[in-house]
Amino acid sequence: MRQSLLRLMADNYPVIADDLLRPLLELCSRSRAACGGDFDKFMILLAVGMRTTAHPDFARRSQEELLSGEILVFPGLGTNVRSIADSLAMPKETVRRKVAELVDTGWLAREDKELYFTARAYADLVPVREAIEFQAVRCHEIVQALIDAQPKP
Repeated sequence: MRQSLLRLMADNYPVIADDLLRPLLELCSRSRAACGGDFDKFMILLAVGMRTTAHPDFARRSQEELLSGEILVFPGLGTNVRSIADSLAMPKETVRRKVAELVDTGWLAREDKELYFTARAYADLVPVREAIEFQAVRCHEIVQALIDAQPKP
């Protein structure tokens, strides 16, 4: 199924490219703006955020609960500067410096050597999350329209 959808997307890319790229550009623009023009900071937040969303307790929380500020530091699997630097192919010193800035901002919390996403970051990054959600919906609409346009057997 996935391979046939990928083939359908590839065959129709010239037709759908603009519709796919606009939400992606909006997401990148909002992400960069939220991080004061520093897209690398967003990449670091994304890496920590993925370790957060992978924790089973995260999925059990409602959006309202996460935005309420009741949970100051979100449950997460934790990650560290070296792991982030390796996964993003960024110099460790660059990651260390940017992580320190994100901790100072209150967007990341450090417990021992592990880094965690905070309620403040979750609240401050609402425009970015909305762009992610819009991109997901838009991509679904594009793929569904391609499927619907296929000749029926």
